[in-house]
Amino acid sequence: MNKYTATVIKTGNSYALRVPKSYIDESQLSLGDKTILPPTKKQEPQDHERVHQLWKELQELKPFKSIKDPAVWQRENRQDRALPGRD
Repeated sequence: MNKYTATVIKTGNSYALRVPKSYIDESQLSLGDKTILPPTKKQEPQDHERVHQLWKELQELKPFKSIKDPAVWQRENRQDRALPGRD
């Protein structure tokens, strides 16, 4: 299930939700069709200061300092294999 951002707009004496065209296409809606949408919560703004502080704390932990060679570590964890037809 995809998530879409809808914008509340004022149209004369009423309100409407403006949705992306991809929502209309995926839902196979036509002009004038009606649909039932679940109630939603207003998206809370991101606390940029808190996010910045968390990144700083993560950097101080140095969680990757034990990894000598990141490419080798990634290959071992992902269990990479050669792609068919490639050298």
